Amino acid sequence: LGSSPQDIMATAVRHPGRIAHLLFQAQKLKFLAGIFGPVLGLSLISGFAVVLVIPTLALLLLSNYGPQSAFTSQYSAPLIPLVIGTSILGFARLRPSIQRPVAGAVLLSSLAFAYLFGDLPFSRHFQAANFQTEPRYAAFVHNLDLIPPAASVAAENNLTPHLSHRRYIYDIEFEGTQHAEYLALDFATFGHDPTRFEDQERTVESDGYQEIAEGDGLALFHRP
Repeated sequence: LGSSPQDIMATAVRHPGRIAHLLFQAQKLKFLAGIFGPVLGLSLISGFAVVLVIPTLALLLLSNYGPQSAFTSQYSAPLIPLVIGTSILGFARLRPSIQRPVAGAVLLSSLAFAYLFGDLPFSRHFQAANFQTEPRYAAFVHNLDLIPPAASVAAENNLTPHLSHRRYIYDIEFEGTQHAEYLALDFATFGHDPTRFEDQERTVESDGYQEIAEGDGLALFHRP
């Protein structure tokens, strides 16, 4: 779309089809339904306040990075208070005679969308295992103490919380290894596939790293 806000605006005027192609995707339409459906789209009647929603919403929808329009990532978090706030203002603009039934409809809609898209205990996609730590992490985490405090570390996503207090910490999935002194690997990255994990271990060994600790689908490497 362009490398600056001005370029994006120019693209929207000259090539609206490109914008439409980005917006009218199944996942993004599902995302819109999940965001505005629980409040029955009341944000749309909040007057000028709806303008507050547009920049954040546009940032999420115009991106071709999938997690930005997914319910399982943090990217939509700034949008939630804006939608709730503007929906309250929209509700306040309704005639008093219909506010009570609309409030009931919003409650029912919120419960329905929580069931369809949420992660609450009654939601259809709820998985209790997501809220439990695998025993293999508890058995392995003491090995991370082998890493000197000032050393740079690159780790898989499920291990970075155990290392977040460090100054030099990289998420392998998003940043690569960044030539870190230590690597903490986890086969959860590959859907618990041991073959792909072994391939990854061989790759880092070919880059000069040596394994100094291992666990169930976990490994710690150091480059001398």
